Amino acid sequence: MFKRITCKVFKHRIDRHRVWNDGLDFRTACARCSEPLLRDAAGWRAFDGARDGNPGRKPHPRVAAD
Repeated sequence: MFKRITCKVFKHRIDRHRVWNDGLDFRTACARCSEPLLRDAAGWRAFDGARDGNPGRKPHPRVAAD
């Protein structure tokens, strides 16, 4: 909980060692609070499933396909 508050005040910390491309945008998770992040034209922001949901997005490369 404290980590999420820290991120709201100081912004998320991008984990640049774990960035991956989902076919549409670059993605990663915050190094502090683990919230999924997406990089768009304006920069890094929190991933919103309702806004960013797209069937063209590929799953994370380490996720096993069922």
